[in-house]
Amino acid sequence: MRVELIKTYKSVHTWTGILAGLFLYIAFIAGALTMFKGPLNQWALQPETTLPSISVNQYDSLISEVLQAHPEAAKQMTVQLPLAGLKAAPVSWEIEDEETHGHTLWYASFNEKGELITQSFTVSAIGEFVDHLHRTAGIPGGEGHDAFGTYVLGVVAALYFVALISGLIVFLPTWFKDLLVLRKGKNRKRYWLDFHNVLGITSLPFHLIIAFTAFVFAFHDPLYGALRVAVYGDSPMFTRPAPAEVKSFSELVPVAELETAIQEREPKFQMAEILYMGLDTRSPRMRVGGLMHGEVVRGAEYAYVLGNPYLREVPYSSILPSNFNGYSGTVVSIFSLHFGNFGGNAVRWIYFALGIMGALIFFTGNLLWIESRRKKRRGQDELPVQTTSSMVMARLTVGVGLGTILGIAVSMLTVKWLPHAQVDIEFWQKAAYYSGFFLAVAWAFIRRPMVAARQLLIFCTATIVLIPISSLIKGELLGAVTPVWAVDLVALLIGISFILVLACLRKRQSKIEPDSVWSEIAEQSDIENDIASPLPNTHPQASG
Repeated sequence: MRVELIKTYKSVHTWTGILAGLFLYIAFIAGALTMFKGPLNQWALQPETTLPSISVNQYDSLISEVLQAHPEAAKQMTVQLPLAGLKAAPVSWEIEDEETHGHTLWYASFNEKGELITQSFTVSAIGEFVDHLHRTAGIPGGEGHDAFGTYVLGVVAALYFVALISGLIVFLPTWFKDLLVLRKGKNRKRYWLDFHNVLGITSLPFHLIIAFTAFVFAFHDPLYGALRVAVYGDSPMFTRPAPAEVKSFSELVPVAELETAIQEREPKFQMAEILYMGLDTRSPRMRVGGLMHGEVVRGAEYAYVLGNPYLREVPYSSILPSNFNGYSGTVVSIFSLHFGNFGGNAVRWIYFALGIMGALIFFTGNLLWIESRRKKRRGQDELPVQTTSSMVMARLTVGVGLGTILGIAVSMLTVKWLPHAQVDIEFWQKAAYYSGFFLAVAWAFIRRPMVAARQLLIFCTATIVLIPISSLIKGELLGAVTPVWAVDLVALLIGISFILVLACLRKRQSKIEPDSVWSEIAEQSDIENDIASPLPNTHPQASG
C-alpha cells in the first residue's frame, strides 16, 4: 500500500478519533456499568421507600385492589414479579398532572395483615441514570429517544466506525510485526501506540458491533420513518387489532394463566414483569417481560411478549426466540449484541471489561495525539513550548476522564445518604453527577495536567472507597442480597486499582521530560520566572 495512502488513512483515524473520543469515553464507562443496571438500582433502594414483597399467588388480588382504589393506574401500571428481584414495590404507576405535566409515582403492596398499602415517593434508580449517561454522554436536552445527546452520540458512532476502519487499514501493513506486541522502553509514544493497538485489535469485533448498533439506536425513529415512506407508502407497517369494547378490570387474565399461555409458545420464558397500558380503553395493551437465560432476547434484561391483557392468546410473539422469523431474528440479534444479554453474568462481565477497554482506547488515543505534537516540535527550539491545542487536549483528557468517574461516584454517595422519602432524589443524583464532573474539568484547567491528574485521582479514590464504607456504616451489608454487596465489593476493587495507578504515576513523575505537557517543571518554572530565574539550558533526555 502506498505511503501517501497510509498517511491519509492515519489522518482520518486520528481526527475522527479525536472528535469522537471524549464522548465515547463517557459512553463506554457508563455503558460498562450499565451491564449491572439492575444490581445498581437494588443497591440504591432505601427501607423508607421500599414496600413489602408479596407471594406469587397474591398478585392478582393486589392488581385488582389497586385498580379499584386507584382507577387512574389503568392508564399505565407496572407489576414486578418475584423473579424481577428486589424492587421498590410489587406494583407501581405514574400520574401526570394535566396542567404542569409533572409526574407523580405511586407504589402499592400488602402489609402483614394483607391490607392494601399505597405510597407516593421517588426512587433513585441510579442504574437508569447511568444508562442515560451511556446513551447521551450526559449532554442535556430532551428525554428518552428524543434526547439531544442520543442524536449527538449517533453522529459520534458514525465517526467511531470510520475511525475503526481507518485504524485497521493503517495497522494492516505491520500486522504480523506488531500484533499483540507491547514494547516497554524509553520511547513512550511507541509504548502507548502498542497499547492502543492491542486494545483496538483484541476488541475490534465488539467495537464494530457497538458502533453500528449505536448508530441504529440513535436514528431508530428517522430510519423507521424513511422505511415507512419508501417501502410501505400509505399502508401501515404494523397491523393493529381492531378496537373492542371496554372490559371490566375483573376480566384481566390472571398472572399464572398468562404465564402458562406464554410458556405454551416459549417453554423457557420465566415471567418477571408486566406493563399494563390503557386497561380502561378500547385498545388495552400489555408488555410482558421474562427471563430466558442463555437466549438472544429483545431487551437489555428480558425477552418480551406483547398482547391484550384481557385475552389468553399471545398474538405478537415473533420477538420470542422460538418464533423468530428472518426480520425479527435479525433485529433482536442486533439489540442483543449491543446489550450483551445472551450469556448470563459471564457475558455481562466480558462486556464490562470490553467497555473499560473501549474507554482506554480513546484515552490512549488522546495521549498519542499529544505525544505526536511534542515530537513534531522538537528540533525547533531547545526546549519547545507545547501548543495550546496540546495543553487543552491534555486538560480535557484528565478532566473528562476522571470527571466522569468522580461524577458517578459522587452521585452514588448522594443516593446512599440523602433520604429518598424527603427529597427529589432523581434531581439530586443528577446534580451530584454534574457537580463532580464539572469540578474535575475545571480543576484540570486550573492546575497543570499531571498535578490535576494526581489530585483528582486521589479524590476519585477516596470517593469510590466511601461507597462500600457508607453501606457498612448504614448497616446495609448484613443480610443484603448478592447483587447489593457485589456493587460495594466492585467499588472497593476499583478504589484499590486507582491506588495502584496513583503509585505508578508517582513512580513515573521524575522521568517525564520538561517539554511534555505532563511535566511539572514548567509549573515550577512559571514560579521561578516570577522571580526572574530562567529555565535551565539542559534537561534530562529520558522519554516522557
